[in-house]
Amino acid sequence: MELALPAILFILFPGALLGSENPRTNSYSLSPTTDSTSTLLDSVCGRPRASGRIVSGQDAQPGEWPWQVSVRENGEHVCGGSLIAEDWVLTAAHCFSQEQPLSAYTVMLGTISSYPVANEPKELRAVAQCIKPSSYSEDEHSSGDIALVQLASSVSFNDYILPVCLPKSGDSLGPGTQCWVTGWGNTATNRPLLPPFTLQELEVPLIDAQTCNAYYQENSVSSTEPVILEDMLCAGFVEGGKDACNGDSGGPLVCDIDGVWIQAGVVSWGTDRALPKRPGVYTNVSVYTLWITNTMWNSALEVKSFSPSLAGTSVSGLLLFLASLASTLCFLGP
Repeated sequence: MELALPAILFILFPGALLGSENPRTNSYSLSPTTDSTSTLLDSVCGRPRASGRIVSGQDAQPGEWPWQVSVRENGEHVCGGSLIAEDWVLTAAHCFSQEQPLSAYTVMLGTISSYPVANEPKELRAVAQCIKPSSYSEDEHSSGDIALVQLASSVSFNDYILPVCLPKSGDSLGPGTQCWVTGWGNTATNRPLLPPFTLQELEVPLIDAQTCNAYYQENSVSSTEPVILEDMLCAGFVEGGKDACNGDSGGPLVCDIDGVWIQAGVVSWGTDRALPKRPGVYTNVSVYTLWITNTMWNSALEVKSFSPSLAGTSVSGLLLFLASLASTLCFLGP
């Protein structure tokens, strides 16, 4: 694993590194104001501090999936999501309705219950902004079903709140790779998750796009048009019976790559009855890694442009400021 800071700086600011004072890229802390937390994020993301997974549709344990969040509309759980930085969450674009004001949405972190009891640890954050790719439309099974949600305030990492790692741009995992999907969605058609509303986990194999598309085109009215688009991937079982369901949308599909959990997909769509040859369809995160990166950087620069405290910052100071933000991103490396 390695931080991609130098490459991103060069791409976004080709002149920024010229004449700089050789800024160090291996010593940025999670919190630039706290020396005692000078741990690189790439040694934190994708590494839960609890384990004990049970195969197939079972209750998750506290701390197993510390990046899992609940996206809430007017206090009710509507979608899942994943923490990817101290103040950024990845989810599905269709989770946010144009008919609702942004103030209707909140994000809950740090709990395995979608409705935790009063004394159970949890964090609740307002939503500062929700950004969707330009390719997304509200048409059924649209491409671009991914969204970046910025929290109104950052969270502190702990045993129950940690980010997941992002894949490198364009990286793809082979069919048959075993991954896990988590969520608080229905446990069957029209059967909501029952109290105590414990996060569910399911191990599923990846299915190559060509095979998945052939499955969905069987008995389809429009058999010539592709169903599985270029920014989608599939995971599940040919025989059906186990899959993500309503309420799981926006949640993460994660894969253990050499001991580090990488988010391969975002729950997007599928059949709600786990039918044969109808595996779950996910937005392929690796297609959007650069979009995610650029969106977060642009947002940080917009904040900087309106911040009097950063006016007149030198190139070196700007690099250090950007580096502290970049430390919230990690990528799967060689």
